[in-house]
Amino acid sequence: MKRTTAAALGLAVSIVLSAVAGAVSAPAAVSDPPTVTSLAALKEKELKWGLSHQEVTDVYNQPGGLLDREYAPQIAHLQPGIDMQQAEADRDARKANFQRSYATFDDSPSGYDVTPLHDEYTYKNDEGIQRINKDGRTRYFFYIKDHLWKIYDEMPLKAGGPLGDTYVKAISSLSALIGVPGRARGADPAQKIDSPTTDWQDSTTHLRVVDRSGERIVGVVLEDRNTLSKLATLRANKPTDPFALDPSIAAITRGGISDPSAAHAAPDAGSPRKK
Repeated sequence: MKRTTAAALGLAVSIVLSAVAGAVSAPAAVSDPPTVTSLAALKEKELKWGLSHQEVTDVYNQPGGLLDREYAPQIAHLQPGIDMQQAEADRDARKANFQRSYATFDDSPSGYDVTPLHDEYTYKNDEGIQRINKDGRTRYFFYIKDHLWKIYDEMPLKAGGPLGDTYVKAISSLSALIGVPGRARGADPAQKIDSPTTDWQDSTTHLRVVDRSGERIVGVVLEDRNTLSKLATLRANKPTDPFALDPSIAAITRGGISDPSAAHAAPDAGSPRKK
């Protein structure tokens, strides 16, 4: 299958980000990320906050959707036969894989728990995730109560790539294109920030860029600000420590563990009897 070249992808990202360049205002406070007029151009126009996972699936899979449009130029240049059938089968397999990729974070541990995405969701709060590989990146969709609220792109860091080959170059490129430097934040486990992060915002969307250069990746994350402001309420079930003592056991052992019959125990068999 004909894939989008890195140069073409870089040009596409530059064009998209240039749409928001120069349309910025100063941040409201030093502690806030800088505010731009609009970040809407950073995601496909068909993707809107609040869509269900099936509606997002339809954006990609329906006739004339994003996957059909990706394959259309290639198929248009093929003669009916094996090559065309293979291209169509590849497209249809990707559609099926995307449809099946939706998973929810219920009681059972997930394979995502051992990935850098482990802080992007919680359990028992009606959250879900969906995944697709497209345009040289891996994209994750996050849902709460089956409403899309976050899009996380894993972008490769490489020479000639859309964001360069280092995190510093990626941030420099984005800052130049957006028109204002982002807010730089160091790793802070207390705030669930595992890696250096730079962010911006507009009236509806928060843009977060995560340093994962140890994996030759940069995370580009778009989040619905309305959902972000309500996360504490939406995530009513808080994470628990699987190694924590049961409360009833903790209450019993709070004063230390002792043997209640110790005061009446017989002398040790190896000790001499007192005269």
